[in-house]
Amino acid sequence: MVVFRVNAQDGKGAFSSALHGALNLCQIDGDGASGYNKFGYTAGMVIAQNLGKGWQYETGIALSERGSRYPFNPDLPGKSAFHYRYQMLDIPLFINKSIDSRWMAGAGVRTTYLIKAQETEGIHLHVQHDSRKSGMLICAKVQYRSSKSFSYRLEYQYGLASVTTTTAGSLFFPTGAYHNCIAAGIQYTVSSGAK
Repeated sequence: MVVFRVNAQDGKGAFSSALHGALNLCQIDGDGASGYNKFGYTAGMVIAQNLGKGWQYETGIALSERGSRYPFNPDLPGKSAFHYRYQMLDIPLFINKSIDSRWMAGAGVRTTYLIKAQETEGIHLHVQHDSRKSGMLICAKVQYRSSKSFSYRLEYQYGLASVTTTTAGSLFFPTGAYHNCIAAGIQYTVSSGAK
């Protein structure tokens, strides 16, 4: 994930804001494929407030693409290739804790709203209709600040609700389907100020 962010002041109540972008490595557990071989993105903004003693909360808004991809395999010609692309609006909420002056860890959730779902190989024609419109991902992250303005961030995300509304007996997702994503990027601080 690439994140452009302004560092918060050290005092309790201080705010910071940031823009961010990320590379997402994605799969959908339950679709019969494996491996983080679907590439997506996240782009958005972050707002954080210092709660004191190294704690802060973080929220914001972002546009993300997740999904799954299974390329054609000549060794398994009977298995269809597919490429699911889910474009979503994310509203994250994290609680973060500073480990030292450079490292931070956090945990939280991303509430998602589906903007567009498609399967670009054409095997699942009604994927938009069959997809859950809202969802939630549980998340954990680590973040390393390389300078006053730049940070690197690694985040793991896993769906709490199935991607599809028709999981029972579904041809495409027979055991349910859950987003499974690793997001890696950079963060750059845009503005900050104390309360």
